[in-house]
Order: sequence, then structure tokens, then C-alpha cells
Amino acid sequence: MADLDEVLADVRRGMIPAHIYNDAEIFRLEKERLFSRAWLFVAHESEIPQAGDYVVRRVLDDSFIISRDQSGEIHAMFNMCLHRGMQVCRAEQGNASHFRCPYHGWSYRNDGRIVGLPFHKEAYGGEAGFSKKGQTLLPAPAMDVYNGLIFISMDPEAPPLVDYLGDFAFYIDYYTKQSPSGIELRGPQRWRVKANWKIGAENFAGDMYHTPQTHTSVVEIGLFREPKAEKRKDGNTYWAGRGGGTTYKLPEGSLEERLRYIGYPDEMIKRMKDMWSDAQLEVVGRDGFMISAASAFPNMSFVHNWPKVEEDSDDVLPFISLRTWVPISEDETEVYSWFAVDKEAPEEFKDLSYKAYLMCFGSTGMFEQDDVENWVSLTSTAGGSMAKRLLLNSRMGMLKDDSPVVEALSPEQFAGPGVAHVGYGEYNQRHLLEEWAAHLEQGPVAVKSHQVGVGAEQEGTV
Repeated sequence: MADLDEVLADVRRGMIPAHIYNDAEIFRLEKERLFSRAWLFVAHESEIPQAGDYVVRRVLDDSFIISRDQSGEIHAMFNMCLHRGMQVCRAEQGNASHFRCPYHGWSYRNDGRIVGLPFHKEAYGGEAGFSKKGQTLLPAPAMDVYNGLIFISMDPEAPPLVDYLGDFAFYIDYYTKQSPSGIELRGPQRWRVKANWKIGAENFAGDMYHTPQTHTSVVEIGLFREPKAEKRKDGNTYWAGRGGGTTYKLPEGSLEERLRYIGYPDEMIKRMKDMWSDAQLEVVGRDGFMISAASAFPNMSFVHNWPKVEEDSDDVLPFISLRTWVPISEDETEVYSWFAVDKEAPEEFKDLSYKAYLMCFGSTGMFEQDDVENWVSLTSTAGGSMAKRLLLNSRMGMLKDDSPVVEALSPEQFAGPGVAHVGYGEYNQRHLLEEWAAHLEQGPVAVKSHQVGVGAEQEGTV
């Protein structure tokens, strides 16, 4: 790897060292300095609706049990027995009041508390040798929830999630807050791609420029009502807090007419009007922009789109999807992809919306297949020696003096927070990589090691 300071300086001026998309040392620093700090999405409350429900999710090399205990409280626990380190839960999801380690039989409640230790007295002398009182599976260093979205951070000193998200929470509401009941998830579908995790996060954050080229065939076969993929340039890209995304420009009309245009029934529109703030309603009703793809730093993305779902009809129907780009290595990513829908939506709407999701962004979706081919090729090429000599130009939307090609929208033109620009640009990709650079400049996170059954803790770093 080239000198880190030089790499980060190039990134900040919009000239991206090509090798960062397939570099083992860069990936090591990402694990040490970025994924050890950032808030990371792991599950949604709707995936564990009942007492005893759990899912098991990975955060890079670590496995966590996300459970709802008998009192309804949610926990995120490191999936490792306190005795000899066996995973105590090997199923990906289920319902259990207890977890029992298959190695030596230690057992734990679904809130993490240890309750069973075979031959406690004979093997340990009872409490005198090993005190069970207060012992639990190691909890995630930090856990927080926004609109039912469960995040964990490996940093015990992480700021509150809502502070971390900043103004991007305004946009998350469009995807997750369409009624008082919130959303429910189906999935996740999971698949691996031989591509660096940053590429997908950047693409979803703001790459409208690829649509007319990569996805031309999707428009040509009539999946979308719009006649040309180039209409993406009429929307905008916005960046706010630790996330940003894209919008479509809607036809003239009232708020209700615009929401009907993308396929929402009146009963859902009424609930949206009750749930969204005045500013959120103005973005759609006054300004004519509807949110589409977006990414929350570092590796969570959203999609909102409205394809045709019936061959013999021009009617469209919207779907919402969210996903995470879980790094496996510098050149491989595991994609977790969920379908999301308002809990109070009509059942027919839910079924057709799920069909639209699968058709577009499921594991075999048409958009998905188009995108992955590009990302795999980029990653493979970035791993060669020539990539270390190349700075990729990511300055779209900027003149040579760093002034914008198109001025940002004013508050009278766009009611949402953050900075928004109409047309093609790589503003959001640059913002995301600026966040990436800021994290890579920091040192390792300080941690305390927990000594099981002893109670002492030791300082250290990861």
C-alpha cells in the first residue's frame, strides 16, 4: 500500500487510488479503525417479534445473537460460550428461552445470563471457584435502535445512534415510518460477490450516472413507465449527516397525485401524511422529489422504486429494500438483503411489492445482476500492480477550482436537510469516502477484556 496520508489526501480531492478497492492492508485498517467504531445495522425488531425470538448475525469476524427476552427487551450478545469459546447458538434464527453450548453443556437465558453449569460444585467448588452470579454472554459494546432498526457498535464510547445518523435520519423515515406500526421485514436473502464492500455502498449512495448505461435493458423491456433511463438526471443527490441518496423527479401534481403516481393506495397515503413532518411532505408535495436509493455510512443501503408488476398493465407498484454490505475480505462481500413493507399495508399490496423487489433487487433481480458484473470487474482489476499507479477521477460535478458545476438547491427548492444537487455528480461518493478517510486516520478503539468468573477487566486495543 502507498503511504496512508497520501492515499487519504488523494481521496479528499476526489482522485481515488484505484487499489483501495482491493488492498489487504487497507482492509486491515478498515477492520481496525472503521468497523470497530461505526454503528452497523444487524436486524429489525420485526424479525424478533415474540419473546424468545432470535436471529444470529455476523459483523465481519464476529457472530452476535440478537434476541428478545421474556420481558420483551432486546439484546445483542457475542455468540461465544464463556467456558471454551464454542458458539452457543448455531441456528440462524428461531425461538428459545435458553441457549445451551453443545461442547460442555453450559446454558444461558435468552438475555445472556448463565443459568446452567454441569458439575458446578464438583468441577469448580461451586461459587467459591466460579461465581455464576452476574455472569452473562458478552454483550455488544453498544446497541441502539432507530425506527425499529437495530444497530450495534464495537465502540463502547460510541455516540447515541440518532446523533451518529444526524440529518440522514430525516430520509430514513421515508423508508421505515409510513404508519404508526412501522415496517416489517422479509428475509434476509444472502449471497456473496467477489467485490469490495465500498463499491456497492458508493453506488447506492448516489450513482445516478450508471443507470442509463448499466440498466438500459431494464427500461427497454418496459419494466418502467419512464421512456428513458436518462431521466435520472432530473432528480437530485443529497447528503445529510452520515448518509445520502438519490431522488426521482415526479410529474406536476399535488402530494396525493404524486404518491399515487408511484403506486401507493389512498389508505397508505393518508397514513404517510399523518406520520411525516411538514418538511418531509414538502420534499414530495412541493418540490416533487421522491427518494430512491441511499446509503448510511458505512455499509447500510436502501432502495425505493416502483416498477410494473403485471405484464398487461401500465400500473406500477413501489417496493422498499434495505441491505448491508458485510466485508469478508478486501475482494469479497456478503450481501444481506431484506424486503421491507409497511405493516399496515393491504395484503395484496405486500404480495405485489415483494414480487417487485425480487424482480429488481433480489438475489437474481435484473438490477442486481447488472450491477454485480461491474463491481466484480472493478475489484478484480483493482488487485493488479497497475492499479497502484492509477488515480480514478471521482470529481464529477466539480470544476478544476473545486467550485460546483451546478449550484446546490436552495431551501425554497428542496425542503430536506443537507446539501442537494440536481443532475449527475459524484458528490455523495466523495462524501462517503471522506467519512471513510476520517475513520482511517483514527487509532484503534480502546477496549477492556473481560475475565470470566473473576470480575477483573484489563485495558487493551483492537
